[in-house]
Order: sequence, then C-alpha cells, then structure tokens
Amino acid sequence: MGIFGSNYSTPGPGVSKNERKRKGLARFYQVFFRKFWSLIKLNLLYAVTLLPTFAVVFLLSGLISNRFGYSGAVTDALQASGGNFTAVDAANVSVAMDLMIRFAVSVFFTVFWGGGPATAGFVYILRSFLWEDPVFLVSDYFKRIRMNLKQSIAVWIIDILVFIALCLAYFVYNSMPSILYFLKYVILVIAFFYTMLHLYIHHLMVTYELSVPKLYRNSALFALSSLPFSILTILAMTFVILIFPAIAFTALNETIAAVFMALVIAFILLLMFSFCGLYIECNATTQIKKYIKEDISVERGE
Repeated sequence: MGIFGSNYSTPGPGVSKNERKRKGLARFYQVFFRKFWSLIKLNLLYAVTLLPTFAVVFLLSGLISNRFGYSGAVTDALQASGGNFTAVDAANVSVAMDLMIRFAVSVFFTVFWGGGPATAGFVYILRSFLWEDPVFLVSDYFKRIRMNLKQSIAVWIIDILVFIALCLAYFVYNSMPSILYFLKYVILVIAFFYTMLHLYIHHLMVTYELSVPKLYRNSALFALSSLPFSILTILAMTFVILIFPAIAFTALNETIAAVFMALVIAFILLLMFSFCGLYIECNATTQIKKYIKEDISVERGE
C-alpha cells in the first residue's frame, strides 16, 4: 500500500483509560516512543511537501554563505600546498562549503521558523499526537494545510522578509565603525526573540481562529511569559541538529566522518523534523496550558 497508505481505520492498541497523562519531558518521550513509526512517516511526508519553500530559503541563504570568506581560506591552502592542492580542488571545496552552509541555514530556518503551508499540517498532526486526538496522518495533514493556507503563506512571507532584513542589517552594522558596530548584537537579540515566538505561532494558528497580527502578538506574549523554557527549547534543539555534523567534522578518521555524515542525512530524512517538532510542540502545549485550557473540547476553528 506504500509508506503513507496504511489502513488507519484499523484499531491499534490504544491508550489505557486509567493511564496517567505525563507532563513535560516525560510526555514527550511517552508520545515519541508510542508514535515512533508514525513520526517517521510524518517526517518523510513533511520533507517531501517542504521542498518548494525549502528551496527558496536555500537560495536566500546565500546572503549568509557569501559572507563567510572561505574562498580566501581555500586560496591560502592552495598556495601553501605547493601544487598538491589544485585549483580544481579549491573550486570543489568552495562549492561544497557554500552548499553546506546554505543547507545548514535552511534546516535551522525550517526547524525553528517553519516552512509555510506544510508546517501547518505538520504541527497539527504533532499536536493531535500530544492531545491523543484521533487523526488520519495524510488526509488530516493536507486538510489542515488547506484550512490554514492563507495564514501560513502570510507568516512564511513575513519570515522571509524578516530573514532578509536581519541578515542585511547585521552585515551593515558589522562593517560599521565605533559604537554602531555593537548594534549587530541588537540584531542578534531580535533574531533570537523572533525565533522564540515561532515556538508558539503555528500551534496557535492550527488551534485558534486568530488574525496574523494576533498570532504574532500572542506568540510574543507566550515567548516572554515562558522565557526560560523558550530559551532551553532553542538550545536543546540546536544541540540535536548539530550533534551529528559536529562529530563528523571533528572526526580524526575519514571513515568515522563518512559514517556520521550518512547518519546526518538519514536523521534529517527519517526523524529530525518530527523529533524537533514534537519537542517544540510539547513545550508550546505545556506553556500555553498554563494560561489557556486546551483539550478535546477547545474550539479549534475546524
């Protein structure tokens, strides 16, 4: 039947009526292991439907990759090699580094800021897993995309414009003399706060009927009211994203490096988006429930 064609009408083991619903990290791991195979399917579905918006971000990531100055480092290595490192090798290394930086930026953008309409369907499924709502993975995924199409596109376009503005502002202030140079740190703080509010924005989008301005306003309020948890969530997910690449790039053995690079690719395709998304959504659900009652009876604009 194919990987997404399973018969979801067949009753599974279900959840015991008397089973205690856990909270926080315990809840995350409970759902993660119970829904492990569903999360893999969801990750693959998300990766496929994400391609158009991911490609746009990949292209725009050149704003960052072009500023790294690795071309000069490669040229220095070429001159110091005494002919062992050819011009062709230098060109290949430059291209490879450019692609890796663009890919890394695109992954971070997608995990933390989202990827347009696909993220609405993705977050809705994850939220349903956490709420233990009955859900049909494929049909409900695309249904939610259609229902939140205008809002999700608007949020994604705003994110793209903010990304461009923050990149340009950072590099302008970074090249400024005197005290203006330190304004680049203000830009970094703004970027970090903008990332924090995205921990909540898609949850609010698929759960309540809110205008785009109210989505940003309420997300910012939740980010501020749950500041320590928001910061810890970003740091934890950054560690998850970087752990395999860090081991690959610091490995002394080329075989070990190749193995971990293969793990990076497999992790991204099979589990990374679902793992990070579930963790972020678990945090959002926990923090929002402190102020708003969220359960099966909540009006979700469906």
